[in-house]
Amino acid sequence: MDCDINLALIASGSGTDANSIMQAWKFGCIPEVNSVLLISTKAKAGCLGKAYKLGIPLETVDYSKSTQGQKTKKDKETTFGKKIALTLKKNKINLVFLVGCIKMIPTVNGIAMYNIHPADTKEHGGYMMYGLKVHIHVLERIRDKISRGWKKSDERFFTYPTIQEISPEYDQGQILLQGHIEIPRLIIVQLDERPIDELAKKLQKHVLPYEWLMLPAAVRMAAKRILT
Repeated sequence: MDCDINLALIASGSGTDANSIMQAWKFGCIPEVNSVLLISTKAKAGCLGKAYKLGIPLETVDYSKSTQGQKTKKDKETTFGKKIALTLKKNKINLVFLVGCIKMIPTVNGIAMYNIHPADTKEHGGYMMYGLKVHIHVLERIRDKISRGWKKSDERFFTYPTIQEISPEYDQGQILLQGHIEIPRLIIVQLDERPIDELAKKLQKHVLPYEWLMLPAAVRMAAKRILT
């Protein structure tokens, strides 16, 4: 290989997406990557425990702690971004995947950086669009189209989890890999009967296993881009 691929996974929560990559790497399914580091943006987040159990090196750059004393949101983001960049450079990272990271992470020169979004970024991306909010937005759009007669409830509906390059603007980076996942019919037919957040949780639970399949493949694709 022309260079070592040192991967950092940045997460903020339970770390199920990060775990899919860490397990795949641990069992030799991502041979292009030389080392993996988990960075948590929140102290005591569940992702740290998952990394520890797999013997993956870990660090915490806690957003709240690292931005103490900063008054404006812009100042906090700048300070936090600098601390993340220092951590990446200290560990000689050249590939980053944001996996369940709810904080804005700026691009760093010389490092390939990607993010996973749980749906199509053009239709359901942007500021504050993360986690359950995205699935709610997907279902609200479908319900609206059905109510206006543009679609019928017995048609097939899909959602598109997307792995893309990080860009200065929210969710506008080049797409690396995108899924094409059919939404279960039971969710669609209940759109007028059940609370939208309840159905969004079901959709999130349905989509997550596909994300876990996509992420190791996306890491391999991104690593091969660097190596070639």
